[in-house]
Amino acid sequence: MRRRTLIALVLALVVVAVGLLALRRGEQGPPPPTASVARGTIERIVVASGTIEPEHLVEVRSKVSGIVEEFLVDAGDRVSAGQVIAEIDRETLEAAVREARAILREAQVSRDLMTRELERRSKLFERGIESHDGIDRARSDQAASEARLERARATLERLEQELAWATVTAPIDGVVLRRELNPGAAVASVAAVTGGTVLMTIADTSQMHLLGVIDENDIAQVQVGMEARIRTEAHPTSVFAGRVRKIASLGDRKDNVTSYKVEVTLLEGVERLRARLSADADIVAEVHSGALVVPEAALVYDGDTVAVDVVRNGSEPERRPVRVGITQKDRVEILDGVAEGDVVRLQ
Repeated sequence: MRRRTLIALVLALVVVAVGLLALRRGEQGPPPPTASVARGTIERIVVASGTIEPEHLVEVRSKVSGIVEEFLVDAGDRVSAGQVIAEIDRETLEAAVREARAILREAQVSRDLMTRELERRSKLFERGIESHDGIDRARSDQAASEARLERARATLERLEQELAWATVTAPIDGVVLRRELNPGAAVASVAAVTGGTVLMTIADTSQMHLLGVIDENDIAQVQVGMEARIRTEAHPTSVFAGRVRKIASLGDRKDNVTSYKVEVTLLEGVERLRARLSADADIVAEVHSGALVVPEAALVYDGDTVAVDVVRNGSEPERRPVRVGITQKDRVEILDGVAEGDVVRLQ
């Protein structure tokens, strides 16, 4: 009986010990995650955020004042250079042309009369019948009639040109981005103080580029000719190749922050994109191949010092200071302090 009691007591102690050990392990939790230091390619990316813009964009304005009679195209329509896109009311202009033609005929009759009068007086002057004053007046009248004829001819040409301008044509091949007015609206000519009324906006979308901005802290890393990857919200799974073609020399300052405009030419996918789409260009400013790379979560910051915890054979991690190079998203280049194959603890 005593022996059974002793065995039961020993078993109970073993159970308690096992339970305490399990409890301690539960309190410590699973070991922290780790990652191996590996070699790979890492890029320094500078992001330019902006919109997709057409290469050529034209605001079509009327060259004559009047009332829009009709539009022959609407937003979204594709047009060719020289195609009729709108008509301005011609009634007033046609009346002005008829009046100008009548004035021209009148000026021609007057000029012919003054020419004959000069010829008559010239013969009389040669015979000594006409005075010097008389012949001078005849010459002056004939010259004035010539000037009136030229003025009437120029006025007619101008009004005929204005009548032709009442038929508005597309200046370029492209797509109508928007139409500003409806038929019946009054428009002012480009000669007006306001610069004229915009009828519609046409863009050549056969070539497009991203117009974006870059913060002044990153602009020094960007150069013309760098490759870029363009992403849009409209095509979230697609990446379009691009190349930096222009960097503004003068920055725009707003709220004490300076940014610079850049243009990134689209090298592919133009037919899939639309003007004014929001987009980002990942400009590849620098590429390091065969670099030592670790997850950014492995870095430990202590003041100005950056370190990693290197794990070896289950012993306590060894904290080593490191020099950091390029950062790309959640990956970091390590310049020195660790070797390929080292295992680092993630924070």
